[in-house]
Amino acid sequence: MERIRFERSVEKAAFFSPLAGMEFAEQTIEVRRDPLTGMTAVASSELATKEEAFYGTTDWEYADELARKSREGCFFCPEKVMETTPRYPENVLPGGRLRRGRALVFPNLFPLAALHAVITYPDLHFLRPSQFTPDLLDEGLGAAIDFAARAERAYDDLEHLELCCNHMLPAGASLVHPHFQMFGGLAVPWLLRTMWERAAAFQAEHGVPYWRALVDEETERGERFIAAKAGCTWLAPFAPTGGREVIAVLPGFRRIAELGGEQVAALAAGLSKVLAWYEREGLSAFNFTLGGGPLAAGSAGHAVTLRVVARSAFRHEYRTDDYFLQKQLGGELIFLTPEEIAATLRPGFAGG
Repeated sequence: MERIRFERSVEKAAFFSPLAGMEFAEQTIEVRRDPLTGMTAVASSELATKEEAFYGTTDWEYADELARKSREGCFFCPEKVMETTPRYPENVLPGGRLRRGRALVFPNLFPLAALHAVITYPDLHFLRPSQFTPDLLDEGLGAAIDFAARAERAYDDLEHLELCCNHMLPAGASLVHPHFQMFGGLAVPWLLRTMWERAAAFQAEHGVPYWRALVDEETERGERFIAAKAGCTWLAPFAPTGGREVIAVLPGFRRIAELGGEQVAALAAGLSKVLAWYEREGLSAFNFTLGGGPLAAGSAGHAVTLRVVARSAFRHEYRTDDYFLQKQLGGELIFLTPEEIAATLRPGFAGG
């Protein structure tokens, strides 16, 4: 019996089009359904021509100007960070903060959950996507994973724990200074809980974890497979949840606190390649989320996954790339197909 179902349907829209000299024309619409959640993503035969209108091209001169103006007074920068940011109690973090290389971890001053930490690089006020090098990401992700393990020991009532990032204003960042956020508590976000429930149901029905089955299936098919190393498989998801989405799946790990140095290095190296690709495509803002299954012991059928999506390019006048389809109906647009994304990224990952 087929375990992973890659469902898609095709529709036609026909009208007299000014793009075809007012001749009668048809456009093909493909709707893809995510194999786990059922969320839909829509691609149109003519939609690729509108990607520039949605995402734009980064105005780096303006971005550099904003970086210069915001440098003075930035409380994530080294002159102020130790005096203007909070500290954790000693039972959570000895000394109140955690440092790993250039990365520093401390509480979020405006938390949205019982555990809401910031991971930043005090000496680096502004980074282009390509400047998130593997070694820099290794330090930031490594600090976050270290903190996650400590948090699980210190907080006995956490149900979920994720590492998230809003990079630059179009992605929802309130500061130019690059930073990640550790987010966890009792109230599990809707989509995360949906993924957990569907993964558990898949395990119960098929006797194998969904994420392991997905990795095996996509690796065999090859068209959306990008690379695999240290138990970390990079894929372009069949039905993306955001622009130019790429995911990493680690089926051997259920919680981010379980990740070892080899896995962190593999995530850092792969994420760096994806972000550098975004910049080559004229993009600058992005979101990513790294998370696993429920923190309850013995939770079977789950895996650590990382999802990264591109957002609108940073420019003086920009528009968001989210509207009713994404925010209210739970759907997404496809400008560049997952198969094209995988084919573009695969050679770059092959170099190690």
